[in-house]
Amino acid sequence: MSIYSFSQTQTFLQCPRKYQYKYVDKIQEKEFESSPDLILGHSVHAALERLYNQINVFKIPSKDELLLKFKEQRDSEIAEATKEKELQLKWEQTLEDYIRRGIHYVANYYDKYSPFENISVVATEASIIFELNDQTKFRGFIDRLDKEGENFVINDYKTNKNLPPESKEEYKEQLTLYGLWVQQNYAKYYKNIKARLHYLHFDLMDEWEITPELLATVTKKYTDTIGEIEVKKFEYNMGNKKCFEPKENNYCRYCEYYSLCPLFAHLKFDDEVVGWELGEKTVKGLVDEYVELSKQESQAKNDKELIKILLVEYLEKNNLLKLFWNVYKISASQGENISITDKEAVKNILQELGVLDEAMEIDRFKLQKLVKDHKLSLEQLGDTVQKNSSRTLRGGNNK
Repeated sequence: MSIYSFSQTQTFLQCPRKYQYKYVDKIQEKEFESSPDLILGHSVHAALERLYNQINVFKIPSKDELLLKFKEQRDSEIAEATKEKELQLKWEQTLEDYIRRGIHYVANYYDKYSPFENISVVATEASIIFELNDQTKFRGFIDRLDKEGENFVINDYKTNKNLPPESKEEYKEQLTLYGLWVQQNYAKYYKNIKARLHYLHFDLMDEWEITPELLATVTKKYTDTIGEIEVKKFEYNMGNKKCFEPKENNYCRYCEYYSLCPLFAHLKFDDEVVGWELGEKTVKGLVDEYVELSKQESQAKNDKELIKILLVEYLEKNNLLKLFWNVYKISASQGENISITDKEAVKNILQELGVLDEAMEIDRFKLQKLVKDHKLSLEQLGDTVQKNSSRTLRGGNNK
């Protein structure tokens, strides 16, 4: 039985090629390095874990005791991380900025939820594993699970300094999916499952009920995603080494496989001499030349259309059919185009006249788009089509 995690599926959704490098090829990532952000998150989580563990034995620590736990964890991790080198800080932040943030998060959380009454803590920092379906298990981590009356509540703390937009559903999907674990382990003890995301930097809490409908939707998404991964793994093992296609996104520049990825690996290449048919040219020089020619081609097409409009207006204004200059001449002819307003009716008329096949030329580009949009598969077309390799080059600015 396969076992997946949320981070695995998110890696695939973010970029299938990164998934291949990390989980299929198992290419060694760069050595794990701690960071101020990780230390901040670990220290805050450790303090809140201590808080609720104490609450669970009916002993509520003071705010000073909680802050002391945070500081002990923070100092220990900073000391370990700076044994051999300095921590890498982002932008203009200092280590003191991170320390101040952590103290604020813990103190503010304590003040907001004190005196912590009517709380039954089922688990803190729980490592979980549950069945997604008959073939797949899923593993994860729950920061805190509470029982409130007839509700079970999954809690997750976020120390991000950026608030994700409402359209970013990953966090919500993760906690919703963990509702399956609650369902499989505590079904007889609750009537409803809820989830809470605590954004500590903004003193905000996002809460929702994990309804059967929502759980079914999220479960299907990740079941389908894992199914797609399994298919690509099979194809890869059968020799298709390009099935995990790279997907460019905003996280590419931070990717540990940046220098391996076919989207960016050329940045590390030396410039090579090629193109003897055009004289001695380099690959990097040809890149710029190709894009410049494409731009000129596009501009020429636009200029041609504009000139055509102006010349047609002149021809019609002067009732002419030809225009002349020193080298070239232009002849004009009048024609008509038709547009179809009722495709089905036209099809019936052509069929009655016996000329339907002559009129219905199949456009391979439209056919390719149907396949790309998953409205049609090559398997459905069978031997009626032949699959050929092709390349398309698109120019753009090198940012």
